[in-house]
Amino acid sequence: MTASLAVRLEHIRSLAELARSALPLGFNSIHVTPDGVLGILRPPKPSKVHFAVGDLLFQVSVAADGDASVCQIWTAVGHVPYTAQSPERRNAVLAILRRTQRLPHARFVIDNGQRILVLSERRVEGPFGPIDLIYQAVVVVQEARPFLHLLAEYL
Repeated sequence: MTASLAVRLEHIRSLAELARSALPLGFNSIHVTPDGVLGILRPPKPSKVHFAVGDLLFQVSVAADGDASVCQIWTAVGHVPYTAQSPERRNAVLAILRRTQRLPHARFVIDNGQRILVLSERRVEGPFGPIDLIYQAVVVVQEARPFLHLLAEYL
């Protein structure tokens, strides 16, 4: 079975576009189509979304990872007060952050700049749909919300 000229030209055009894109190619990214010509598997581009809850701006990123999808949600809460500023506030913030370590979905972390971040990552087989994204966002916000209210008193 031979492919029509239009189909072959389309595949040649997609291969030519690939030459202009970033290399190297991923594993199994070039394949033979049912028409018998070379084609390129193009994973979906990562999507980036953000939403606000109160004064916090949450960032969401969904990206394909092989046959799976990874959804990451994060926000910056504030900075840990320095001991010189207020030892009581610093101790209270660190005590609250210690209590968050057992949360199943939301992770409170401190980066190198003493900034408090809330992070979440969920990996699912197959595509990460809109319902999955909304569910994950609601779970993270609901889990983090009580601690965010406590932290707000000291930041």
